[in-house]
Amino acid sequence: MRLLFLSLILSASVFAREPYEYGRYTSYYGEQDVSVVKIQEDLYIGRHVANIRVKTLKGEVDLKDFIWGKPTALLLGYYSCDTVCPITAENLYKVSKKLPKDYRYVVLSFDERDNVETMKQFMLKNFGTLEMPENWLVGLASKDDIRKLTQSIGYKFYYIDRDKIFIHPNVTVFLSQDGKVMRYLYGPYLREKDVSLAFIDAQREKPSINKIVDLAILACYRYDHTRSRYVIDPTLIFAGLGLLGVLGTFSLAYFYNRYRKEVHQ
Repeated sequence: MRLLFLSLILSASVFAREPYEYGRYTSYYGEQDVSVVKIQEDLYIGRHVANIRVKTLKGEVDLKDFIWGKPTALLLGYYSCDTVCPITAENLYKVSKKLPKDYRYVVLSFDERDNVETMKQFMLKNFGTLEMPENWLVGLASKDDIRKLTQSIGYKFYYIDRDKIFIHPNVTVFLSQDGKVMRYLYGPYLREKDVSLAFIDAQREKPSINKIVDLAILACYRYDHTRSRYVIDPTLIFAGLGLLGVLGTFSLAYFYNRYRKEVHQ
């Protein structure tokens, strides 16, 4: 078991160094072994995302300039994907319409073969438009910038030549106002509540006055890594039950004393 674990670490490091040479790497333990792309969250939470140059339909922009000062949801995928990438992007786009407009969203391809045309097809299919809202950034990056970005957030992937698909984490990464990794949410069907709380979570370091209420709401929840969602903190439930018990005891004592006084009068 130790040898297998060590081998997985070594194979993951290979993918991290050279993930762009298509057809060269597949999993050493079968094509369904996705453990090599698992993100080691503890190593990346709190680290700054790499600043890269992003090519969009309207020109080029520095990622840092777009996300600076705003909590951001970062989604990586590839534009020729016909499985989870489009589902996740479309769902995130729908959820974003119900959330504050000062949140930012970035969708980038890690496939160096993607180009403006594949990006346009992806946008039309999943967003229904090429004119994205101002708080959305959909783009492409160079091979070197893709490597810088993925390594800064612990994101690994590999290519299966036979099936012409990538194996990669299906994850949305939430960044703080100054570009630090704050939360990873997994899955294509993120709930509005979880996305909202992840954005609030991303603002813990620099909360604004109008976000204090949101932070109070966040205090009622905790992030469940096993389900990749926010759940009611059970300690608050027990604390609430305990408080109700105390209040109930005092209430009974109060009414009992009143009853005794009325009987003796």
